[in-house]
Amino acid sequence: MTPSDDAKSPPEADKVHENTQYAELHALLQKRRFGLRFPAGLEGAFRRYHANESARAFRSIVFYVLLLYLALGIGIIYITPWQALDLWPVGYLGLGLIILAAAILSRLERFDRYYELQVTGLSFAGMALLVVLPFLIRDELMRRLAMIGIIHGLVVVSAALGLRFFPALMAMVGGGITGLVIAGFTGHTLEWLMVHQTFTGGCLIGAFLAWLAEKRSRQVFLQRQLLAMEKARSEALAEQMRDMSRHDNLTGLANRRYFDEVLAHEWLRCRRNGTFLSLLFIDVDFFKHFNDHYGHQRGDMCLRQLANVLQSFARRPGDFASRYGGEEFVILYPQTEPDTAGALAGDILRFVSELKIEHRYSSVADHVTVSIGVASLAPAEGEAPEQLVKAADHAMYLAKRGGRNRIRQYHPKRVPPSETPPGHSRDLPM
Repeated sequence: MTPSDDAKSPPEADKVHENTQYAELHALLQKRRFGLRFPAGLEGAFRRYHANESARAFRSIVFYVLLLYLALGIGIIYITPWQALDLWPVGYLGLGLIILAAAILSRLERFDRYYELQVTGLSFAGMALLVVLPFLIRDELMRRLAMIGIIHGLVVVSAALGLRFFPALMAMVGGGITGLVIAGFTGHTLEWLMVHQTFTGGCLIGAFLAWLAEKRSRQVFLQRQLLAMEKARSEALAEQMRDMSRHDNLTGLANRRYFDEVLAHEWLRCRRNGTFLSLLFIDVDFFKHFNDHYGHQRGDMCLRQLANVLQSFARRPGDFASRYGGEEFVILYPQTEPDTAGALAGDILRFVSELKIEHRYSSVADHVTVSIGVASLAPAEGEAPEQLVKAADHAMYLAKRGGRNRIRQYHPKRVPPSETPPGHSRDLPM
């Protein structure tokens, strides 16, 4: 029976959701004819992304734009007779103040969050003033130049500020119509032909540019979302592969390679802290006989049962159980005194015996037993972790030679790591 979606575990449900989301994003990108709205959840993410990107770009150029605008105004005043300017400097100054306000707002903490609202409002006011400006000038040539300037303003609003299509359209059309209404109420005669040639034509060009810019922004957003998901997948896969390379497939415990890494790390940590590092070396008694008579499947099952027991004895965050190879296991106990390590070994020995895994071909019991070697060292400068491993291995050898199904604790003397560490050993009570 196929489990329902409700019965799926959280990781499986998350994976299904991720795959569905990836397919939806990919389908949207492949269409290349998407409108100016995504599904609800994705639309919100796009708007936040678009606002942040637009705000960042705006912040990086706005002061340069202000300086350029100032230089342009000074140049126009310098080359144009003062009488021809009429009230143009007043309108030009008003536009400059709007740009200055935008520059100041761009430095505020919440500018990115409310970017579209603030810039749309300022653009609306700027367009209204830009449309009114030509009607403040009596000189025919300057008036026509000011009317042409409306087109420039519309292009800036639609293409340079990073507004989405509808906010840009609102600023351009709404601001322009507001300016025309103000000019009409103040008694100025509207030259409709010039208005259509500049304002209406500029709005059409600006609307197209704004639509094109938003479409491109949405496409880039989808590509970035897909790349982020692919990166997350790659990182998860790499982590999974890294985890697989560190663990034994049969028992689920850490493998020897991972054990060597952890041992080196804990050795340095205990050396810094001046504390003991204890190691239990565990070997299954007469395991070859078990495999030969019960079969490898039963042997694998036996090793998994023992691995579960050993893992249950690695309780603290620093404790570390690992399969060392074949039927050999190790448990590392950082900051653990020799007596405590010996007591833990005794508990393990009893727990394994209580499993009562049948083994009629063992010479020491009718069930599976283990031999455990225990070694403890307080790492010192110039010593290597291999000394602890050799000591625990030697203790385990002594336990097997002494009759198996027992614990032997070995206390090595300080010698170079290349030599087998001499020392003294003792049997621990079972």
